[in-house]
Amino acid sequence: MTGLCSLIISGSDSRQSLMADVPSCAPTVARYALAGRPPRLTDSIILAERVHAALVELSDGSATFTGCDEAGRPLSGHNHAFILPESVEALGRGREGEVTHLTVYALAGFGSRETAALENLREVRGDGIVADLTLLALGFPGDFGGTDPARGASPLLAESRIWTSRTPFIPTRHPKATRAGAAKLDASGRQIGSPEHELLRLLGLAGFPEPVAVEPVSFTEIAGERVGWSSFRRARNRGDGRRAGSAGYGFRIEFAEPVCGPVAVGYGAHFGMGTFIIDRIENSEDESMTGA
Repeated sequence: MTGLCSLIISGSDSRQSLMADVPSCAPTVARYALAGRPPRLTDSIILAERVHAALVELSDGSATFTGCDEAGRPLSGHNHAFILPESVEALGRGREGEVTHLTVYALAGFGSRETAALENLREVRGDGIVADLTLLALGFPGDFGGTDPARGASPLLAESRIWTSRTPFIPTRHPKATRAGAAKLDASGRQIGSPEHELLRLLGLAGFPEPVAVEPVSFTEIAGERVGWSSFRRARNRGDGRRAGSAGYGFRIEFAEPVCGPVAVGYGAHFGMGTFIIDRIENSEDESMTGA
């Protein structure tokens, strides 16, 4: 798997910690179908929190799920698991914008301990959520990515040059200004710490190439309706995480060459925020894809 086809592991110490008991061919994706009473995609950060708590318990505190080493210190980089809810309208599901699928992704891979936890994850309860989870398969992003929801394909895990926000991007730094109040600009003329500047910085830290174009997007489409970023719950109930205010933003980003998902950056990225899906215009050969 190339660097363009996944989030890049950064930080050698955390990589060694996570990879110690994981075979090189270990799967990196677990994909689930949801039933019961899952929340709408707009409240999916709470579902991701409950799934995270369940996996931490089922794995007896695996670093892949806790994101911390044995001393409780946060791991560097983004090697630990991303929990990515999806609402895909197909086969009579997703009509109310509810979460229909969930992907757990960890570039470091899942060893036997983590695999057992994933296989035993069958339900989550709490915070108003009653969700039953069926593990569809373990594998790699390329096994699940695509634009045909009727076949269970995921636009979060597909490959494209152009990606569009599916959940709000939440910056982790504030815009910078001089003492006189003038914006501090980078070499390209962007204000340092602005949402666009922060998006580019975080994409680079995650190992993605620099986009050739970025433009703002004010909404996503859920169950046939345009939904703005302010309609999403954008803060976790538990845990820490750096964020620069509560506002969410959306973007359409274009790379020079296709990259493979998942693409998720910013505050709450490990809990379903800041996710992107492949652009429906760029991939218009299959008009059944929902989103963007």
